[in-house]
Amino acid sequence: MNPTRSHSALLWTAVGIAAVLGGVALGQRLRTVFSASPSDKSERVDIQRAVPSTAQANIPADPPVSPQRDILSDDAIEAELSRLLGASSRAGGSRSTMEVMDAISTANQEKSDLRRYLLIYEAVSELGRNDFEAALLRARKENNSIAQRAIERRWAEVDPLSAAKAWASGSEKLVGDSFFSSWVKISPSSALAWFSGLDEGPQRQKARELILERVAKYDPQRALDFSNQITNEKDRNALVSRSLKTVAESDLPQAITLARSLPVGTTRDAALDTVITQIASTDLAAAQKLIAENPDGTFSRASASVAAGLLKQSPIQAVAWADTLPEGTARESAYAGIAREWSTRDLEAVASWLDKLPASAARDAAVLAFAGRNAARDPEGATLWASTLPANDSRKNLLMMTLRNWQRTNPEAVQKWIDSAEGLSAAERESLSTLQITSKSGTGSSKTLGKPQKSK
Repeated sequence: MNPTRSHSALLWTAVGIAAVLGGVALGQRLRTVFSASPSDKSERVDIQRAVPSTAQANIPADPPVSPQRDILSDDAIEAELSRLLGASSRAGGSRSTMEVMDAISTANQEKSDLRRYLLIYEAVSELGRNDFEAALLRARKENNSIAQRAIERRWAEVDPLSAAKAWASGSEKLVGDSFFSSWVKISPSSALAWFSGLDEGPQRQKARELILERVAKYDPQRALDFSNQITNEKDRNALVSRSLKTVAESDLPQAITLARSLPVGTTRDAALDTVITQIASTDLAAAQKLIAENPDGTFSRASASVAAGLLKQSPIQAVAWADTLPEGTARESAYAGIAREWSTRDLEAVASWLDKLPASAARDAAVLAFAGRNAARDPEGATLWASTLPANDSRKNLLMMTLRNWQRTNPEAVQKWIDSAEGLSAAERESLSTLQITSKSGTGSSKTLGKPQKSK
């Protein structure tokens, strides 16, 4: 049976038996929620939110979560059932913390999937503010995945800042995706404000994905409204770009309007780059026009997408368009896009094109893409092409990759090349010599990429 359909059936069937486990009134309420039209589902049970008083001073209050959006997925159904079961049990729950935890453990032994699911969520709703960490640790120790999700979601409702603090203090394995997804849906502004206060480091890097990505997906308008409060340029650009990508998926004209309305600068460029890339997948002419209207834009992804799309129609047309772009990021990305796409069609033709290009940053970007794309197919040829690049970290990293692939078929040839190759500095030769010899057999590469005719 399809797991997704099975899970969906499980959740919907849970609505039918809710009257048995949670009382007739609760079952009727569940059926009402899941059968009503979006306009009929405005009634919500209030939840207690913990929002920082100072960081949130200038942030508009979070709007209610869209009922229509909540009903679209199994996760949303599960969250709604959790909320309603919680509302019911909180009214009459009198068990101690230990009794609740024992009930969660006992419920996990239920043979009926439906009973296990509903009883766990009902018990979790009885946990107090100070019980979540201990309950979650116990659920993880017992490998009770249903309880883990339920506890994380409930913690996001009751006291998200405490959960986030536990995560930031090093308990990443304690609090996971379910918590952050729920928090972002319940109070995106609170989640964004907390993220903005994190110090730069591994935790902030991980939180970029957990917070920024989700806010941009679930509430792109709020993310855009908040973006001007983010001082870190990288984070601001990422939040705006990801938000506009979400908007563009349903309303491209609106996404273009929003991107154009931004002040001139890197954030606007990143936003336009995202939107134009979306457009390029369906309308190359429109994407080309937008790039031409912003000649100073650093449209890396958009230029590569347009160039690759044009190449599918005609390599000559793709190269001619890339040559019209001014020197800079857009042109370099277009050349790289051509090299990657052309490599899947005609290696000899793309090698010939590269060999005729004059020395430039765009040519280097194309060679980097060409050699990287074909490192596994012809590691010896890719190594020779990589060696024509200027000595820098990009060349060093590419050579490391191509040589590792080459080692698998002819390690002796690799060592010989490292010892005798022209153009390698002493530091590069020493660094490359640290590669481990992984095989002593093979016949070498197929040399499909050919050898560059001249050094650049």
